Amino acid sequence: MVTSMEDRSAVSSDQIRYFRRKILEWGPHHFQEFPWRVCENKWHCLVAEIMLQRTRAEQVSPVFRRFAARYSEPKFYVDDSDANVFLKLGLPHRNQQFRALNAAVALHGLPATKADLLELPGVGDYIASAFLSLHLGIREPLIDSNIVRVYGRFFGFRTDGETRRKKWLRDLADAITPKLKHRQYNYSLIDFSRVICKPRPRCEDCPVKRKCRCAR
Repeated sequence: MVTSMEDRSAVSSDQIRYFRRKILEWGPHHFQEFPWRVCENKWHCLVAEIMLQRTRAEQVSPVFRRFAARYSEPKFYVDDSDANVFLKLGLPHRNQQFRALNAAVALHGLPATKADLLELPGVGDYIASAFLSLHLGIREPLIDSNIVRVYGRFFGFRTDGETRRKKWLRDLADAITPKLKHRQYNYSLIDFSRVICKPRPRCEDCPVKRKCRCAR
């Protein structure tokens, strides 16, 4: 087990290429069907990423469907004084910040750069990166606690609550994320962390187990 990844030489280019290739091969055969993955309304897509923050996709799915059917534009949500989509998710305290976000989008339009997205209330680095990569087709590496767990196991480094904020981790994620197939890779990585490399991993079904340091 590697204790630190400050030295990038701890990860070889062969490991990176192997992991990327295997995840890209695995992903299309295990793609998880959720409504926001085929959604054309970009505002709805951003809302989905906000709903998914620390909430399981299966729980978000029915709530998102009802939301998308009722509100086609952010101004309609702002005008509905009784609206609190987060009640059904058990997170009613998020609604005030969500209303502020929708008021900003209704007034200024939906941002298309990371810097502008980060100016929106409640939008952090992961939500901004996910929206850009998964819904706008702009390459951005994804880093959340599940992805940190996957990388930590495969490459063999210890992780904690602060790992996702480390520059070396961001550099590693950037090196792994492909230039052209970043959307496919990021969805594959998300699904892999949900289905295979869970907190209790299914190592017997893992496509990268041959070179995974944790599995070995």
